[in-house]
Amino acid sequence: MLHSRLDQPFRLGGKLVRGRFVIPSGIRCTHATTIEKCFLEVPSVGVVTTKSISAQPRKGYREPIYARYAPGCYINAVGLANPGAAAFLAEFEGIEIPEDKFLLVSIFGSDTPSFLEAARILRPIADGFELNMSCPHAKGYGAQVGHDTKLLAEITEAVAREAGTPVFVKLAASFPDIEGAARASIAAGAAGLTLTNTIGPAVASVGAEPILHNKYGGLSGDGIRPLGVRAVEQVRRAVGPDPVIIGMGGIATPEHVAQYARAGADLFGVGSALTGLDSRQFREYLTGLERDCLSGNFDGAYARSCETTVPMDYERVRVVSRSHYDETLFKLVFDRLPAECGDGGMAGLFYFLCVPGVGEKPFAIFSSSEKSVVVRVVGEFTRHLAAIEPGAEILLRGPYGAGIPRFEDSTVVFAGGGTGIASLLEPAYRLRGANRLIFVLGARTASHLCDVEKFRALGEVHLATDDGSAGFHGFAPDLLKQVVASLPSAPPAAFITCGPEPMVWRCFEIQRRLAPPERIIGSIEYMTSCGVGICGKCASPSGALTCLDGPFLAWPQFQFVGERKTCGRHAGS
Repeated sequence: MLHSRLDQPFRLGGKLVRGRFVIPSGIRCTHATTIEKCFLEVPSVGVVTTKSISAQPRKGYREPIYARYAPGCYINAVGLANPGAAAFLAEFEGIEIPEDKFLLVSIFGSDTPSFLEAARILRPIADGFELNMSCPHAKGYGAQVGHDTKLLAEITEAVAREAGTPVFVKLAASFPDIEGAARASIAAGAAGLTLTNTIGPAVASVGAEPILHNKYGGLSGDGIRPLGVRAVEQVRRAVGPDPVIIGMGGIATPEHVAQYARAGADLFGVGSALTGLDSRQFREYLTGLERDCLSGNFDGAYARSCETTVPMDYERVRVVSRSHYDETLFKLVFDRLPAECGDGGMAGLFYFLCVPGVGEKPFAIFSSSEKSVVVRVVGEFTRHLAAIEPGAEILLRGPYGAGIPRFEDSTVVFAGGGTGIASLLEPAYRLRGANRLIFVLGARTASHLCDVEKFRALGEVHLATDDGSAGFHGFAPDLLKQVVASLPSAPPAAFITCGPEPMVWRCFEIQRRLAPPERIIGSIEYMTSCGVGICGKCASPSGALTCLDGPFLAWPQFQFVGERKTCGRHAGS
């Protein structure tokens, strides 16, 4: 047996916890909904660590924030982005953490008062606190605090006294005196230690250009595992047998768990190995990992992320043309796409466009045969794209997404709003032929109804504009209600909707009276920063990640798992 205690409950604070795998801070479970989904669906996970939270909101770094620089090896720089302690606490309204699961709330600050403020606000949801003393790339935080052993001990003692719950101190293998930092943490009242954090600061490049927008980031995955195992071994020797050690850094297989267990770890954090796993794969992977650890099977059937085909390499493409619908909306056409295909081949998929030093954002392919994307000017990156000249090179990575379901011999109604219209052409190409297609397209003004003739070639088109400059004077959901009411035959068999969140929710309310839930498909423009399920920013109300499980999801996947009041960005639900 690989680790005789792996399937046995263990005492942590006031809880008897089931599951010795840990989701590390900042990995996947960064919203209350994804935390709840993990606890309910993945029995082998006993501890989920929140993203690192500060007393006040912090914007963090712009994309790219996560990249793969070699097979199984990653670099990230999120910049400790978070909504602030009060807003994060509000996400948990109505959520119950199971009695046999442990929510480890990661907090950070620059001094003792800032740590204490975050701990006081978040104490109502915390089974324990993890003190981030080791982030390698955020100035004034993380490692810059943790390297001061006196300050580290002062903060640990203050939070442990204030919290009344177990406190873990997160260290990194790159600490110059990790044994001294570990001893100081335990002497100050910490119940345990988490190690290792990502290691850095480091630089990874595409060609000669640093790929992260922050330039410097922390390394994770296969490359740091030997350092993580050594750090656990050093710290266990330094602090003795009693403190709990959460070992992490490159764990992906039963063999890796065994290495950390032999070094002295009690619990095992799995982070970068989750790259590219959708909700089903995530559940099956961690279930299989526990099963094979218990059986001693080092050749399990679960997929290891660095051996999957998740497309994280950047490819250079050339801009063929840039054409403007107006000053805020334009289309880029490229000379090629990394995955060449005909019309409909990119249905429900998207790419990240990247200009090193400027930024990176996700875009649906408008037309795969045309090799085009439609862009709305919003911020610095899209303003840069709006001025890019034909012949210029740009980086693409992808495609990402789960595609769309097939419907046969049906009336399919598409509803699009704003730039969401651009995400509907490829699904329409995919479903043409065997279905009757109806399009309800809405925008602020006529110039934002991009390439309507392409939709007219595929089916019946109804237009709405906020200003009345084209079609129905009003909003797309109001026109949708009229269109479906006027259909002479049976109600539509399926709906596909894409647009801003309020518009999509209004359409859902109309559609759910006319079609089964599984045939109401929607895509809401949630924030997506990594595309591979690590940052967790794109979580839906059900905890599904739209970058991997979507971006087009069935209506039930937009519903909260439990009965609770809606809050925050999901207020339309």
